[in-house]
Amino acid sequence: MRFHGTECGFKWLAVLVSLVLFLPGFAQSNEPDPAAVAFGSYPTLWGARLSPDGKRILYLRMHESDLPIAKVFDIEKRENNLILSSVKDEFDLYGCVWANNDRILCSFFSAHKDGSRIYPVTRLVGVNPDGSRMKVLMQSKLLMEGIRHQFHDRIIDLLPEDPKNVLIAMPDREGLGVSRLNIYSGRSRDQERSNSTVRHWISDGHGKVRVRMKMSKRKERWEGRSSGSKKWKLLHEEELTDLEQYYQPLAFGESRNELLVSKRHDGKVALWAEDLSGEVPDRLIFAHPEVDIGYLRMTGKHQRLVAVGYVTDRLHSHFFDEKLENIHDRLSPIFSDQEITVYDESWDGRYYLVESTSDISPATLYRFDSEKKQLLRLFNRYPKLKETQLAPMQSLEYPARDGTLIPAYVTTPTTKEEEGPLPTVILPHGGPHSRDVWGYDWLPQFLAARGYRVLQVNYRGSSGFGEGWLGEGGFRDWRTAMDDITDGARHLVETGQADPQRMCIVGWSYGGYAALLSGIEEPDLYRCVVSIAGVSDLEDLIRERKKFLGSRRDHEYIGKDQEILKAGSPARRAKEMGAPTLLFHGDEDINVRIAQSEKM
Repeated sequence: MRFHGTECGFKWLAVLVSLVLFLPGFAQSNEPDPAAVAFGSYPTLWGARLSPDGKRILYLRMHESDLPIAKVFDIEKRENNLILSSVKDEFDLYGCVWANNDRILCSFFSAHKDGSRIYPVTRLVGVNPDGSRMKVLMQSKLLMEGIRHQFHDRIIDLLPEDPKNVLIAMPDREGLGVSRLNIYSGRSRDQERSNSTVRHWISDGHGKVRVRMKMSKRKERWEGRSSGSKKWKLLHEEELTDLEQYYQPLAFGESRNELLVSKRHDGKVALWAEDLSGEVPDRLIFAHPEVDIGYLRMTGKHQRLVAVGYVTDRLHSHFFDEKLENIHDRLSPIFSDQEITVYDESWDGRYYLVESTSDISPATLYRFDSEKKQLLRLFNRYPKLKETQLAPMQSLEYPARDGTLIPAYVTTPTTKEEEGPLPTVILPHGGPHSRDVWGYDWLPQFLAARGYRVLQVNYRGSSGFGEGWLGEGGFRDWRTAMDDITDGARHLVETGQADPQRMCIVGWSYGGYAALLSGIEEPDLYRCVVSIAGVSDLEDLIRERKKFLGSRRDHEYIGKDQEILKAGSPARRAKEMGAPTLLFHGDEDINVRIAQSEKM
C-alpha cells in the first residue's frame, strides 16, 4: 500500500527553486537558473519497449506542447515515427506495449471529477507502428451497454500465438470478467464470466486464466485452479484489517501449475512457488536474509521469470536465466561503477534492451545483439546533462536515539566547499511504504547543483528492510519515523557536514507530511519547510478513502488512536510551526486531495 502523491516531478522545479528565498547566501536573479534548465527537462524517452522482432523501439517522450507522445524508432533505418499523442486537457498517454510486430496498444489516463471525488480513468487505443488504423478499443461497446467503468486497459495476456487478440479484464453490469478482445476491430467475446467481487485476474501466460482476486468490504480472497480444471480453490484469505498478512501472486513459472507468489520468510518478503495442483508443497525460490525482494524481471515472448531484484545499499539481481546472467556479466566490466539492467528480449531471443546508469551517470539505452555480440548505443535519456558534473551519492548509516542504525544516502555538491558544513536539505521519501535507492535522482542532483548537501533517510516505516523495520508504519508510529529523520539531520550537524543555520526539509506526498510534522516537532532545527502534495490531516485522509473499496485496510494502516491521529495531523498544530513554510499541490491529485494543503 502506498499513499503517494502525483509525482510529475519536472513540473515542480519552480517549487525547489523557491528554496533560495529562505536560505541566506543566494540572491534572486531574473536570469534562468542553469540547474533548473538542466534538471528540469523531461528525459528524451521513457517506457522503451523492444519490438518482437527486435528491430524497432517503442517509447514515450514529451512533445514541445507539454504533452506525452508515442514514437517508434526503426533501428536499422535510424528513423523516428510519431504514432500517437495525448489529448490536451482530456487524456494523457502513459504507456504502450507491442501486441505483435504490426500492432501496438497504448493506455491513456485522465483524472475524472465526480462532485467532490477525483478518481483515475483509463482508455485503451490500438494503432499500427506507422500510426495507421488507430482505434479506441472497448469504449463504444461499454457505452452502448450503459456501463461507465473506470479502467479499460487492464490487459491480462498478450496472446503471442493469437496475434489478433488479447485477454482483457472486461466490466459488465454484474462485475468484472475476462474477454478475448480483437485489437483491430474492438470486437470481443467472453472467456470468463463476470463476478461482482472479482477485482483482479492472472493468466498463465499462455491464454488460460488461472488466478483471481476477490474483495469485499471486509476480506481479500485469492483463488486459483490447476491446469485443465474449471474449479476454483482457495489459495489465501485475509481480513482487510489484518496488516500482518502479506500475500501477492505475481505470475507463473516454467510449469503452468507453478504460481509465483511473494510472501514472507523469516520476516522478509521472499519469492515462493505454489503448486496449484496441490501435489507439491510450497517451494521457497529466493530469499535474502537482510532485505525484502524488490521486483521480478519477466521478459521474452511469454514473460518468463529471468531474475529477482533486491536492494541492500545498492541494487542487486539474482538470476534464474543463465543466458541473461552471462550477458549481464559480459557487459558489466564495460560500464565500471554503473548498474546494468538487461531486459525486454525479442521473441526469438536474439536482441535485448540494456540500460546503464549510476548516481552520476543518467540512464543510457542500448540494444545488444546476442548472436553477433554487438552493443549498439541508442539513446541518452538526459542529453542536457552531458556536460554537467553530477554529485556523488554515498551510503550512510547513523545511530538513532535508541541506538538503531538508520540507512541513508548523502549527496554532496562537487564544489570547493564540499568538505565543510554546507547548506543542507533533508529529503524524506514518499510512501511511507517505499524507500530511497542509490542511483541517479534528478531532485537531489538539482539541489546539489545549487550547493546543497542532501540527506535521504530510509526511516523506520520504509519498505524493503523486512517486517520489523515496517513496524506500525509511518502513520500509526509517526513519532519513530520523525525521530529517525531528525536524528539524521542532527547527525550531519554533529559531524560537521551540515550548517545548522542553513537547513531545510523538503518532502513529497508522505514526504511532505513528514516535512510538515518535522517542522512542528523540531521548530528550531529547520530554517524552512516545503511540502509538495503533502498530507496534513489524518482523519480527513481516512474520510476521503471511505468512499473507495478497501477503505478498512486504509483506516487500519493510518490508525485509529485519536490522540495519535490528532498529534500526527500538522493542520491541527499549524501554530507550532517554527519556520517559513511553502505548500504546493496539484488540484487534480487523485492520491492526496488538494484539500489537505488547503486546510494546512
